[in-house]
Amino acid sequence: MTRSRKLSWLLLGLGGLCLCMLAVFGFWYKKAPSTPLAYTGIAFYVSTMLLSASSLLVEPIAGFMLMRHWKEETLNTITKEIANDESHVRRLMRYDDNTLKYVQHWLQIKVRRLDARIVLFFGGSTAVYTLLALTLSNIKDAGGLPWLNQTLASGFAPGNLMNTIILWGIALIFGVSIGAMLMKVVQGRYTYHLELVELSMMRRSIEPKG
Repeated sequence: MTRSRKLSWLLLGLGGLCLCMLAVFGFWYKKAPSTPLAYTGIAFYVSTMLLSASSLLVEPIAGFMLMRHWKEETLNTITKEIANDESHVRRLMRYDDNTLKYVQHWLQIKVRRLDARIVLFFGGSTAVYTLLALTLSNIKDAGGLPWLNQTLASGFAPGNLMNTIILWGIALIFGVSIGAMLMKVVQGRYTYHLELVELSMMRRSIEPKG
């Protein structure tokens, strides 16, 4: 499942990049309207929708495929994870107990701070995916591709001000959801490092002293 998670994040990142490019071409189209720019904007819009939706489907599909060969896959995954963790633990055991305890305390603080920040600004972990799904739903409800193309083409015109505000609100929600997901990735990395430090401390405590 690690590969599928990485692929999911890659697709989500590409979707965010396409959204940024869509905004750039939208402003460019406003300054100098042309058919190639319009088609390019449409291509980035479709790419944003497809990549974002695909990022949500990768892990469920991978999980379904895993269920077909779950015994072999589970054994291989556990074996690789243990071997990888053991290599890191052996390197950490070179340090003394006080150093490991300090690093453990520092990592615990970082994990708690990130968790508090995510909950404060974005809610729970499920709320992040809800925000992303809400972004796609809002674009669809607002009128889909024709509405998006018209709004970007018109810009801050007097008769298009409300649509532009709605579009920027949708972009803000999308950006917030991406930011929350990236913070969860950082938090997960700190948590993994904390687990390695605790494993090394536990292994040192149970090994015979000689």
